[in-house]
Amino acid sequence: MERLKHLFQPMRIGSMNLQNRVVMPGMTLGFGVDEDRCATPQLTAYFVERARSGPGLIILASTLVHPLASGEPGPRRVSLWDNKVLPGLQEMVKAVHKYDVKFGIQLAQMPGKLGSKESAGVPTGSSADITAKDLSKDEIQQIVASYGTSAQRCVEAGFDFLEINAAFEYILSGFLTPFHNSRTDEYGGRFENRIRFLIEAVREVKAKVGNAVPIGVKMNGDDFLPERGWTLPDACRLAHVLEKEGVACLHIAAGILGSYRWFIPSMYEEQGAYVYLSSLIKKYTSLPVMAVVRIKDPVMADKIIRDGKADLVAMGRALIADPEMVKKAKEGELADIRPCVADCRGCIDPFFRNPNAEASCTVNPRVGREYLIREIEGEKKANRRRVLVAGAGCAGLETARRAAFSGHSVILCEGRAKIGGQLRLAAAMPKRKEIADIIPWYERQLNRLGVRILLNTPVDEALLDEINPDVLVLATGSLPEMPLGFINGLNNVENMELLMVDELLEEDRLTGDSVLVLGGDQIGMQVADYLLEKGKTVYIVESSGRFAEKMAIMDRSYLEARTKTKGIRRYKNVHVVDVLPIDEVWIESDRGRVKLPSIDTIVVASGRRPNIFMAEIAERKGIETHIVGDANGVAGEDEGTVMAAIATGYDVGRHI
Repeated sequence: MERLKHLFQPMRIGSMNLQNRVVMPGMTLGFGVDEDRCATPQLTAYFVERARSGPGLIILASTLVHPLASGEPGPRRVSLWDNKVLPGLQEMVKAVHKYDVKFGIQLAQMPGKLGSKESAGVPTGSSADITAKDLSKDEIQQIVASYGTSAQRCVEAGFDFLEINAAFEYILSGFLTPFHNSRTDEYGGRFENRIRFLIEAVREVKAKVGNAVPIGVKMNGDDFLPERGWTLPDACRLAHVLEKEGVACLHIAAGILGSYRWFIPSMYEEQGAYVYLSSLIKKYTSLPVMAVVRIKDPVMADKIIRDGKADLVAMGRALIADPEMVKKAKEGELADIRPCVADCRGCIDPFFRNPNAEASCTVNPRVGREYLIREIEGEKKANRRRVLVAGAGCAGLETARRAAFSGHSVILCEGRAKIGGQLRLAAAMPKRKEIADIIPWYERQLNRLGVRILLNTPVDEALLDEINPDVLVLATGSLPEMPLGFINGLNNVENMELLMVDELLEEDRLTGDSVLVLGGDQIGMQVADYLLEKGKTVYIVESSGRFAEKMAIMDRSYLEARTKTKGIRRYKNVHVVDVLPIDEVWIESDRGRVKLPSIDTIVVASGRRPNIFMAEIAERKGIETHIVGDANGVAGEDEGTVMAAIATGYDVGRHI
């Protein structure tokens, strides 16, 4: 058992005593808020699920203090400008306080009138739109007053801690950074003026609540803008000012929409990538400082505290992925923690695709459904069924785990020599090995639950007859297929090599120096990066107008930047690829017809088809059959991803 003695030391913030240094920071969820912007039992159940594990502090995210921005598009948030919000918050606080956890709330304000709404591709009301000059002094004072009255309501609701959010896309951040603040009055220009709005909000909150609860501030350590942004020296200077103003704690975030580094980064950023900001700011203040971003490993979190880089560690996505993370870490059961795989597809990306979306989690499909779905191990043991799962990719692994958890007898068959399926190939792509972190967790859970795993054993009719299951679940994934109609003249290939993407990766096949990748969605773009790492010249063609569309926007932006730096040649809106008998390759797109020079190898990474050949045989035998993951479909917007595969596996597994 590994002892994390630093992470689990108690700590005092103002008048508040924490039992340990783990914080679940405020994260926008988009669910659990009704039409009146009041908290619902759904949101309460989400927090209670995590409170049971015993983090030191949980923070409810970004509640709005003023109706100025209430009509802006974006995830629905709790609003604090009316007393009608109190009953829901009081019930939530009461439920969380049944456990030895302190419960905080974040006071925030969206830009509202500040949004110019002209930044293409960026959600309206974000800091990338902020031009602080549009807010009148009277409106500023209205909002300042609202911070105070909202704080009073939060204290009345029973919260233990208040945090003013001056980071990311929120209104106070837009005044702090000179990039967005071009005012020439007392709220713009020099440092003292740009921090004025925040300082007035802090003073108003303190005037209204006194010493009833500690007050923290969340701020950026760096905006990561190429010029005129809020920088680390600014943050160090502000930390000293906030300490003098009586703030009790500093929460150090980074980045805004439009930054060259993401404020909530994906696996392309190293774990703990922004901890250096809190470490340096600590040198300028005696206040407790909280580190955040890409801290998912309790061992890393313990080391951050031990090395004096922070006093508290925010582990938001880690606690979304596994609500029991703190309890397991404290008991030394680190291998039992379901890891965040940091692909951002469930927790962050939905809001960029649909402002009214709800958060979920790639590896934990129960997020947001805690109030609907009870998890009772062995609940169906009295009606135990024999379940055969064909395929041990992520969909099959989750189906087998959840069915066995319910109490069924489960046999999991895999045609390869290892479990994991396409996850192992995905993890072989540059900077993406973290996607496979979930495989050892599944292996441990399946062993604990008594699942019989048969490797090198594809399911065929003979095996089906031998096992004679009550239920067959096909998790056999998908197979690459030639995109006929998209590429012509394959019979003309003489000196060029033609490879399907699966054989390229599974067999570690060699390619020529100049490679054409057919298909620019997530598989094609990642394979292009893989080939570029090997020093190849890579051309990639995509029939649609977007590359890597199924990847989270954070993943996609990092991947596109990587491949661009390495000199990828990209062509979108391609209608057809022609291979001529003289080994010439021509592409025709919206921009005309272009010849690609000296292609040695063509890698097909475009079309895939579900692999469900066993379904008809099983149904003919009268076996109840379910299809999950890629075998259930890959073409839809929400299909063909790890998140979709695990989600279908979970739901089928629990319904058996």
